[in-house]
Amino acid sequence: MNKKFAFTLSEVLVTMGIIGVISALTVPTLVNNYQRKAQALQFRKTVTDIGNAVDMLITEEGKSKFSATTYYNNLDGFVRDKLKTIKTCSKDETNKCFANENYNTINGAAGSAFTCEGNSYVLASSAAICMTKSGTSVKVNIDVNGQDGPNIGGRDMFIFMINSNGEITGTGNEDTCTTSNFGDGCYDLLAEENNWKMNY
Repeated sequence: MNKKFAFTLSEVLVTMGIIGVISALTVPTLVNNYQRKAQALQFRKTVTDIGNAVDMLITEEGKSKFSATTYYNNLDGFVRDKLKTIKTCSKDETNKCFANENYNTINGAAGSAFTCEGNSYVLASSAAICMTKSGTSVKVNIDVNGQDGPNIGGRDMFIFMINSNGEITGTGNEDTCTTSNFGDGCYDLLAEENNWKMNY
């Protein structure tokens, strides 16, 4: 007579319990890493699209720098005509393009609402954008997924600059990335130091 060996019900339940505990510990980390990669990719794509639009404008108008183009002093026209927009929000309606709740910091400090000094827009990629003059440069605020969460500076909200030559740069405030509600300095870390990886 041949004896057949099999797992008992208690052995199967213990194994399933161990697998469940391991999954509960690792899945949130995997999901968080995936979200960070997706947000960094969306931000990179949006920055590239804006940079390409600036370069195309300079070429079309036969100028040598962004500040010599007709759109340098007409940023609303630049966004509307050179980028694909699906929604426009006035200064008083910023929360209809950007998040209608407070933006928090990476380190968990108290949040604050974002307001654009002019019109803000939602691009075809669902990113919200606000462009304003800042000295001889243009300051660009972007929420890569619009009103969707997590609404944290440096995760889905960023600031970068377009200088008068049309070059995209950071703000030079990388030390403030984890304490900024709107991601000031995070472009510097993400694009210029960490090769588009959110490991800050």
